[in-house]
Amino acid sequence: MKLAMSCLVAAATLLAGCYKVDPLEGTQAEPITVEGRKFTVRVGSTGVPNQYRLLVQRSTMVINPDYELEAERAREVARRIMERTCKGRPYSQAVEGIEGVNYKTVFSCLQT
Repeated sequence: MKLAMSCLVAAATLLAGCYKVDPLEGTQAEPITVEGRKFTVRVGSTGVPNQYRLLVQRSTMVINPDYELEAERAREVARRIMERTCKGRPYSQAVEGIEGVNYKTVFSCLQT
């Protein structure tokens, strides 16, 4: 039993190293949980006033993920962060995309 557990831990460690981590330079990672799944969020300015880059990466390892459902969860994380960043003001997304289970977007907080 101990050998099997050791093998599982070793395999999980190796698999964790397979995930590509795309840091946005000049940002801090922030953990957030949606529907029991853990995500890492990075948000930073583009250099244009009121415009931001956002990267949502899934932190929970899932075997055989449902990519559509994972994309919905990532979009929910992004929505929460965009609303918080814009302090309740409306926002627009110039670019958005899903890479596997990771979500990237560029958004702007609109003036009201």
